[in-house]
Amino acid sequence: MRKFSLIMSLAAFATALFYLILDFPSLDNFGGIVYFLLMIVLLLICVTGIIINMPLLPSLKIKRKIKNSY
Repeated sequence: MRKFSLIMSLAAFATALFYLILDFPSLDNFGGIVYFLLMIVLLLICVTGIIINMPLLPSLKIKRKIKNSY
């Protein structure tokens, strides 16, 4: 389930960034500012989801060997 969440966060981030770059709003009017801020909030939500699910990647796992000395 967490892998699915990571994949969906990455896909949503890429899609939102693509549409933000492709259809950059005019910041001269209020509607453009609201659209831009909503896209930024969406990107921040996606980044949060990516950070939360990042430890699933095998290259970032740190294996620790703990020796019990009893």
